[in-house]
Amino acid sequence: MKADYAKRGYHYMKNYGLSKLYLKARDRLERDRLEKNYQEFLFAGRPVESELQLQREHRFSYEPLISIVVPVYRTPEAFLREMVESVLGQTYASLELCLADGSGDDDHTERILKAYAEKDPRVRYEKLPENLGIAGNTNAALDLASGDYVALLDHDDFLEKHALFEIVRFLQNHRDADMLYTDEDKVTFDSKTYFHPHYKPDFSLDLLRSNNYICHFLVVGKKLLEKAGRYRESFDGAQDYDFILRCSELAGEIGHIPQVLYHWRCHQASTAGNPDSKSYAYEAGRKALEEHFERTGTDARIECMDNPGFYRIKYPVKGDPKVSIVVLDPPDMSSMGRFARALSRVESYRNVEILILLDAPKKNKLILNFIKEHRQTLIKVVYCTSACNKFVTFTSLAEKLDSDYLLFLDGKTGRITRGYMELFLGNAQRPEAGAVGGRVYDSSHRLCYGAKVLGLHGMVGDVFQGLKAGHSGYLHKVILQQNYHAVSGKAMMVKRELFLKAGGFSEDVEDRMKDVDLCLKLEQLGYSNIYEPGIALILQDHRRGRKLAVRPAAQFMKKWKELLEVPDAFYNCNLSLDDTDFRIRE
Repeated sequence: MKADYAKRGYHYMKNYGLSKLYLKARDRLERDRLEKNYQEFLFAGRPVESELQLQREHRFSYEPLISIVVPVYRTPEAFLREMVESVLGQTYASLELCLADGSGDDDHTERILKAYAEKDPRVRYEKLPENLGIAGNTNAALDLASGDYVALLDHDDFLEKHALFEIVRFLQNHRDADMLYTDEDKVTFDSKTYFHPHYKPDFSLDLLRSNNYICHFLVVGKKLLEKAGRYRESFDGAQDYDFILRCSELAGEIGHIPQVLYHWRCHQASTAGNPDSKSYAYEAGRKALEEHFERTGTDARIECMDNPGFYRIKYPVKGDPKVSIVVLDPPDMSSMGRFARALSRVESYRNVEILILLDAPKKNKLILNFIKEHRQTLIKVVYCTSACNKFVTFTSLAEKLDSDYLLFLDGKTGRITRGYMELFLGNAQRPEAGAVGGRVYDSSHRLCYGAKVLGLHGMVGDVFQGLKAGHSGYLHKVILQQNYHAVSGKAMMVKRELFLKAGGFSEDVEDRMKDVDLCLKLEQLGYSNIYEPGIALILQDHRRGRKLAVRPAAQFMKKWKELLEVPDAFYNCNLSLDDTDFRIRE
């Protein structure tokens, strides 16, 4: 095993360099630390035999036939039998197992599967005249399917006994769901060690465009399958990614079951064990994304990230919209110079103005003199009245502005990503976009603000607090564009029209929660809030430590009580709400 790891490590270093190997190894160790008790957690959550028996006896009001589709190709006997028996042993019995065998002259596969077919009428088996490739073999298996739903299973993986029961249980209250997926993990050759659990969020379009996070276990309605079309051979290696993208574009409702119900066999030839063994797959994934954007009429540029199978999507700016950079927390005199220089890094984008909200002129005489002496013509000063705070003042002011977009930035901003304005605007111009937020580091280069999770620390918290810059976090989530309920107002853009449509900053919540409140109001209006990790800024002279204290916010909690009482859709109920690093809950 050690020799295998060393060989793979050398291969990775040869392709990506020593520094990238170091980062990969460091992230691997961090992940191992976070999931050290995973197997015990998995086993503790499994239904005991008495519960499984009750599931077998249970009758749902809606009991669809589910076709489990498996393309087979020279599968080792032990893996093949474990896969088949994991299907036939499901506590939900209304199923059929559709097997298309492209193994050619591999007689043992045919013998084993024919025996299962003779024994159980739910097994539908076809020996193919030749190997048609992964897409072709899958399509041949789909031809055998007659169910209301089709579920995709790889030939060497296996399911939990209650996987289909949970699928059908979900469908009882979600009849419009025609695309469903579950959580998954990896398992060793001997099926004894389970590791690398993938606890997924509910459907996130931006995360799906960043990588194929849905993957396994995928269940699709037969009608949706007919609309989306079958697997396409030209996308072999990323045929599932292409299929999932097409289904997601047409699905009525996409459901997620937050349980590990699928076990992905990890061996040297699989992407689970050696991502670089299928480097061609990642180019096929990029091609799948290109066609996805063409079908949806989306102007986007795709960049492959250092981690194979992960993509960075950039949306070009349309036109020359005016942006008001709004500074609600003004810098003090000692940091004013660095702040002004940071904001000047708009580079080629010039249609901006900077609005700084200040108290009475006498209190801010030095700042005003600085602006005058350095001819900061882009900077405009807005004074807050004694009767109103800065949020109320700005909400009123926003109605009178002639700008198209509002960019809220912290007054302690010392450094910011080059090209940040284009990244903000490209996302904010998308028709589905609500608020767009970046990641914010303190002066010690530790993450302190960014994507927010409802329920974290008992209220709302920023994920990955304290993580050192350069770390990508759990499943690279720090650096992947994705959707969240809220992003930080320390670095947040919103269309001015939407800001006003949402009523601006609410007076009925605490000041420190007004950014979250705004995001939730935008979401209520049907818009998606976007975490854009390509934007990063550093706050000067700002140190918050590894964890931020969370103070109660009674007004906010009362207003959003119903939303805070249910699990965050963009987090996972199996993850801890006491920690910010996506570790498994205790």
